[in-house]
Amino acid sequence: MKIRFQSLQDSLRSSIWARLERGELTGKRLATAARFRQAHLSNFLNARRGLSLQAMDRLLDVLRLDILDLAGVNEAGRQAQGAADDNPVQPVAVVSLEVAARVSRFDAHFIQDTVSFRQSFLRRLKPKMVGNRRDWTRFAVVMVDEDNAASMAPLLNPGALVLIDRHNNTPPPGGKPWDPSLFAVTDGSRSLIRRVTVAQGNLILRPSTEAPDSSVQLIPVPVGRRHGDFIIGRVCHVSMEL
Repeated sequence: MKIRFQSLQDSLRSSIWARLERGELTGKRLATAARFRQAHLSNFLNARRGLSLQAMDRLLDVLRLDILDLAGVNEAGRQAQGAADDNPVQPVAVVSLEVAARVSRFDAHFIQDTVSFRQSFLRRLKPKMVGNRRDWTRFAVVMVDEDNAASMAPLLNPGALVLIDRHNNTPPPGGKPWDPSLFAVTDGSRSLIRRVTVAQGNLILRPSTEAPDSSVQLIPVPVGRRHGDFIIGRVCHVSMEL
């Protein structure tokens, strides 16, 4: 699925005009909340100019819109299931592991594709947040690269797609090394998928015992930071199919 930036801007214009016509907001209030000059917003709404990615992000934040909704992806998924379907699907953005680590909400240029999951499955996943991530896009799908696959073989293969719950950045209770859960983590310069435990102020990253390189790695957690600051999210599904 290709998502065009111009189409997203057109959809955003339509959404704003609809809210203005329903009296849900005014142009002045919207411009103030999004830190726009009224003339700037008026020019955008009347298609006399476009928006930068940063300006569009500010409008999306104020309007509480998600980029996938704006692209019509969620609606397309609902229609595909039909009105009689009691278990609709929800598309999740495919992004790089680095984007999942550092970007709270996914802009169109970050999204490589989408993968659909049953909403009933996603609802069963319980958030376990450290810190404030309520404004983060909760789920992301990333493709496993060769380095992470080599460290987690045979659990992960190169090209596998993993679903990451970014609202679950809490290490396993008690830090049991044998806990089967996988987490995506980052130290700021690299992003990895490993089994994660906590000990003596460090995140302990454990590869698969069957991997050729089974060395344990550490991420020191500085004073004033939390373990969850370095955890991107829990891996809750692995698939080889788009």
